[in-house]
Amino acid sequence: MASPILISNPPPGFSLLAILRGFQLAILGAYRTLQNPSLLTQKYYRQSLIAIQASLVIQGLIWSPIILLRVLVKIAALATKSKGLDHVVASLKSFQFNVLNISVFLISGSRYFNKQLDDLFLQSLQFVDQVRKAKHPETERVYHENLVALSTDERITDNRPTFDSIKKKWATSQEFSAFMRRHINRTLMSVGAYFVSKIPFFGSVILGLISFLNLDGKIGTVNAAVIFGLLQLVPKRWAVLFLTTYWGSRSMLHDLLAPYFSRVRFTKSEKDQWIRSREGLLFGFGLCHYLLIRRAPWIGLLLYGFAESSVAYLVTKITDPPPKQVSQLIKWNSSQLVWNREKELDLLSGLFADSDEGFQPVPGSYIFHH
Repeated sequence: MASPILISNPPPGFSLLAILRGFQLAILGAYRTLQNPSLLTQKYYRQSLIAIQASLVIQGLIWSPIILLRVLVKIAALATKSKGLDHVVASLKSFQFNVLNISVFLISGSRYFNKQLDDLFLQSLQFVDQVRKAKHPETERVYHENLVALSTDERITDNRPTFDSIKKKWATSQEFSAFMRRHINRTLMSVGAYFVSKIPFFGSVILGLISFLNLDGKIGTVNAAVIFGLLQLVPKRWAVLFLTTYWGSRSMLHDLLAPYFSRVRFTKSEKDQWIRSREGLLFGFGLCHYLLIRRAPWIGLLLYGFAESSVAYLVTKITDPPPKQVSQLIKWNSSQLVWNREKELDLLSGLFADSDEGFQPVPGSYIFHH
């Protein structure tokens, strides 16, 4: 008997195993980045130092209000002999880092004013192609050369973002305006969830409903209902953290895939279908990098660079090589929207860790298998 129309099934690509493989591919992709000799040059060492410096500046700017408020609270506490003001500082810190998460937004947005992340994606693709070509000289699986041939005419100039440059970029770049709208919507949802959690008695129920409505179409009604029930059993701040982490990791993954999506020219509906068919794997991959960046924001831009490089490796695992000609994209795009089941099962088996098309097996790769 067919399921009622109001009950959705999880997408074929969503499972706990797929999420686990996504985590593993995120770690393996970062490991492959460290193996890339092209990145072990003075140019990239310099860029790494600049990334660390930029991360420190970003965090310094973000932490400044917290530090200033702490000083003011200490002064007020000494004057009034009250200890309740410490709660204000803790609440602001949680709101700024767990709800707004400004640092990830700033790091993701930097790609539209600096071409280094795009170059890193292409450099990593080239390395994967070279390793495969060395092992299989007859292979026709080429990603870097084909994606370079599909590059758009839009040029990213290296400059510091100012109000005028941001305004101009918004008006001239569809990708940047879509990026801004997506992050504004995510921020509004996160802020809304935070204030909903402050509603007595019904706050947890409303948060559960928000999670159900967001997850129903992505992981299936039954799974969404289970999460709804679990959120009723945990403190409301955990429910808010769950929602903001889910939204943030999905949004960041979308940003990481920007160099790929911009070249294959998927429409919005095609992107959604492409992601849905690989939902579990992509969620695990994005969640791994998102948690690392949120855990170590002081080197967040450097970690984001590792994530971008890892995405290049991921793309070679979950897609077929694109064509060189733009005229061939329509037919090719339609073939990529639904993930090939045989290739999906092969990836979920975990054998990619010790039979990786020319790469040396990962130490301890046996733990990747069933």
